[in-house]
Amino acid sequence: MSKELTTTNNAIEMLHALRNTVAPGLTEPEFLLFAEMCRATGLNPATKEIWAIKAGGRLQLMTGINGFLRIANSHPQFDGMEVTYEWDDKTLISSTVKVYRKDRRFPSVATAYLAEYGKKTPIWAQMPTVMLSKCAKSLAIREAFIQELGGLYTAEEMPASFAAPTPQPIEGHEVVVSTKTGEVLGFKKEGVEVEGLKPMDIAAEIKRRTQPTYYDVTKLPEKHQAAAEQYLRECEAREVREHVWRAPIRLERMTQCIVEAPSEDEA
Repeated sequence: MSKELTTTNNAIEMLHALRNTVAPGLTEPEFLLFAEMCRATGLNPATKEIWAIKAGGRLQLMTGINGFLRIANSHPQFDGMEVTYEWDDKTLISSTVKVYRKDRRFPSVATAYLAEYGKKTPIWAQMPTVMLSKCAKSLAIREAFIQELGGLYTAEEMPASFAAPTPQPIEGHEVVVSTKTGEVLGFKKEGVEVEGLKPMDIAAEIKRRTQPTYYDVTKLPEKHQAAAEQYLRECEAREVREHVWRAPIRLERMTQCIVEAPSEDEA
């Protein structure tokens, strides 16, 4: 049976593919921060719900309006929103959005003006009300759910250069294209048909790599133990008992000496 989306069934390979497509040019710490944001928000980078770019040498995390709407609709306190428009005869002036929460007396209100957000692109020329309302929704939803969305911006609010990067081919993989829309969806190993990796598998692997991990350096040859402990210090790990270290994330260079977490008193 044919599948619209086919990709690799190895989560590690999938993470490498994501790093080269939705998070190109990031350093290891920046990519781990991006992965943590994916885990915290529940947004799936494989379906372009979230991506990362470098702007002026700084990391910027981006999403589309659907990412914001997904977070809002999944929040137990979300209580709907209203969208209105201001017109000068037949000329669109602004869009205002009110986002309601069950635990707040007043809604979060935001207004986006066409003069400030409008872009000279075909989609803005064809659907100005839709695009401007996306900007207003982004502003209002972020204000209503600042703890979940602080530091995250939608592509609709930003210049076109902040859009999701176009995936580039990865050596040894084929580009997978949607049979319905022609959109680039992901990658698969050349000549190999495999089951699609579910978003929950990606999230589980991201969580595994970004959770605290314990290391016993005595499992290494004695001549390497001092260097390993120095490396752990540089990675902001701390020694919880003699020669056993707790690192804030999983360190791929130290996998050979991973151990189970010690007792709560030691951890």
